[in-house]
Amino acid sequence: MATANIDQTQATTKVVLDTRVWAGSDPDSVAWLQSPIGSDAAAGALNLLIVDCYITAASTTTTLDLASNSITGLAGTTIESVLSVVNNSGAFEIPANISHATGILSFTSPSGTNTDVMRITLLYR
Repeated sequence: MATANIDQTQATTKVVLDTRVWAGSDPDSVAWLQSPIGSDAAAGALNLLIVDCYITAASTTTTLDLASNSITGLAGTTIESVLSVVNNSGAFEIPANISHATGILSFTSPSGTNTDVMRITLLYR
């Protein structure tokens, strides 16, 4: 699935932060990230991503695909947790139907949010 309802050409659509989250006793250790738990098999490094997305239409299903290379700096394969989806443009409407599967985040943009910038914060591998 491709990124949808996000204008990827806007200067406001950009990766704000993409950094590895330190975990374990050694900065390069991912020993605590076991999959499945107890297997002693590291599942990969965990990263924190903050991305601003310019929404093109209100009350519309919006998807952010980590595999999309149309937003410079966007990378990753699996979303582990969505920490927040907030309107950075000053409106206080809450997005609905927030969900994620593998590397795709989807939500319904609130009414009146076309041309607004949504800030998405998530953990991914």
